[in-house]
Amino acid sequence: VDKMVILGKDYGKIGDDAGTNLSDEEVSEFVKAHPDRFIGFCGIHPDREKKRNLERVDRAVNDLGLRGIKLNPHSGFYPNDERLYPVYEFAQDIGIPVMIHSGVKAPQEGTRLKYCKPIFIDDVLVDFPNLIIIISHAGYPWVEETIASCLYAGNAFVDISTLNQLEEAMGGEVVLPTLKKLTAGLGAHRVLFGSDGIFNIEALISAVKNADFLDDRAKKKILGENAKEILNL
Repeated sequence: VDKMVILGKDYGKIGDDAGTNLSDEEVSEFVKAHPDRFIGFCGIHPDREKKRNLERVDRAVNDLGLRGIKLNPHSGFYPNDERLYPVYEFAQDIGIPVMIHSGVKAPQEGTRLKYCKPIFIDDVLVDFPNLIIIISHAGYPWVEETIASCLYAGNAFVDISTLNQLEEAMGGEVVLPTLKKLTAGLGAHRVLFGSDGIFNIEALISAVKNADFLDDRAKKKILGENAKEILNL
């Protein structure tokens, strides 16, 4: 792994109470420690004031050098919440990607699965056709819904992070069937490798490298070339 994206975390009040939010400043410190290795994204939550969120993204990008936005809807909002629309418009205008958690939720207390269905991202894809959107975790278990939402949205990308952990948790194949559906439906040029950071990533890398339905070119795209394009590396 040559480079890693450090994701800011804003779970709103849930995160405030639990002390688990990861601030833009903390993300920036990671990036400054190893700028050749780390890329930072800021976390946003619609419960913050609109002006505050816009100022936060502007500062994150222009002062702290962060290069994208991460949203965690399971902390109490739908991705198509119109309070986020000014943030989406700003991100679209300055050309930074927005990563949206989708599918199985984090185990943090107070989070809710109902906010994580990929269908709620469809409005954002339609209303912001030039905004680069990354849908995390393939929206699993709603993979077909993810594909259907993204099918005609060339600005949508899907990552496969955490799928190996889900495979272990659910006691059945997840990684390869999901990867096969995504590449068949969307093309390898719209699928991204991802790790979710704290977990052992060797199994997921090996799964991509050994997928017999992918050629070498497709594997290279998934394991890095697509991310380079999105992040302008």
